[in-house]
Amino acid sequence: MENSILQKVKEAEALFENYEITGNELARVRQLREKLEEQHLTVSVIGQFKRGKSALTNAILEDDILPVGIVPVTAVVTTVDYGSKSAEVHFSNGIKKEVAFEELSAYVNEQENSDNHLNVTKVAIKSPAEFLKNGLTFVDTPGVGSMHEKNSEEAYAFVKESDAVIFTLSVDSPINQIEVDFLKNAKEYAAKFYFAVNKTDVIGEDELEAYLEYCRRLICGIMEVNEIMMFPVSAKTGEGIEKLKSAVLDDLGSESARILEESTKLKLHDIVMSALAQVTFYRNALSLTGAEFDSKLAEMKQFSEKIHKETESLPEALKANKVVCDAHTNDVKNRLTEKVKEMFGIDYYYEIEDVEYGRQDKSGDDLVAKVDRICSALDKTLNTIFMHREENTYVVARRINDLNRLVRKLVKMRDEK
Repeated sequence: MENSILQKVKEAEALFENYEITGNELARVRQLREKLEEQHLTVSVIGQFKRGKSALTNAILEDDILPVGIVPVTAVVTTVDYGSKSAEVHFSNGIKKEVAFEELSAYVNEQENSDNHLNVTKVAIKSPAEFLKNGLTFVDTPGVGSMHEKNSEEAYAFVKESDAVIFTLSVDSPINQIEVDFLKNAKEYAAKFYFAVNKTDVIGEDELEAYLEYCRRLICGIMEVNEIMMFPVSAKTGEGIEKLKSAVLDDLGSESARILEESTKLKLHDIVMSALAQVTFYRNALSLTGAEFDSKLAEMKQFSEKIHKETESLPEALKANKVVCDAHTNDVKNRLTEKVKEMFGIDYYYEIEDVEYGRQDKSGDDLVAKVDRICSALDKTLNTIFMHREENTYVVARRINDLNRLVRKLVKMRDEK
């Protein structure tokens, strides 16, 4: 492993460390390296909405820890790891809040958190389930294909994190184009697939066999294989659940290294392609005229001034609270990231710090000064990476050569098998 995929991941990490425009790719490749070193796998339950994914997750874990019902969940993934039973909601501003299980629907239910207006990034659950004992992370994802577009976006995004997938179908609906497209996307990132056909309790045995055969032929064609692992199950009655669990655990016990290596290869390829896209966006931005670039920088400056005024106007009591200060700082970073994307098309990366909800510590920092430093640093970085008003031809030539060197290395990594 050290001389193969892990070494390639480390080489990519070392490469991305040298360029401001590949901050997102650097963060992703670091996560890959950590997973490889820890041999930690992520198994996700994915599929179209209303296929019973959350109910299936509960059945596998033998505990009704995830909300289920008629109303679709919002654009939030739920991760489940082994440990003492607890639930924690994570927000985009870095705040992590422990909640009671009966309160979870307020954060993941479309009726109560419409379009995810609470800006929940994920729900992290700990469970003492035997299924989790070997160190895997089990994930319930939003369903694709509902009227809530964010759900599909979040589901597609999290597929990139999955090493193995339990793709959930149900007998009350034939496979449709949404599921076909989602499955084609998922196979670009995950190395192992299990196909759970849910709600088998609602049809007879002959109908079930016909449905399974139909699914088997269609999915084999999509996956370009001769055979697939298909499991008829009922999350409601528990029928077939143990067989599915045993298959997953047996594979993760005997094939975990291979599954992780294969999924890492797929993910590394995607990261390299993302980096190449970043270079394209960067080059497009470099082609702006001086007047166009001045205009964009002026708009960024106005945006920073707006953030400064908003921060300055916060009540002193809030500015003195460390939790509020840290959450506000993270929010500023998120807003600046979005603005840079809007202005220049590139993904500017900030690390979002964790913020423990409920702490009453006093802040030792001047919040306004801290926010101003973040904005000033971004302005300086943008001027540097876009070589704004740079008159030293040596500096310009060196940065262009560095960019070309990055492209050559990325193309080589992309083409390696």
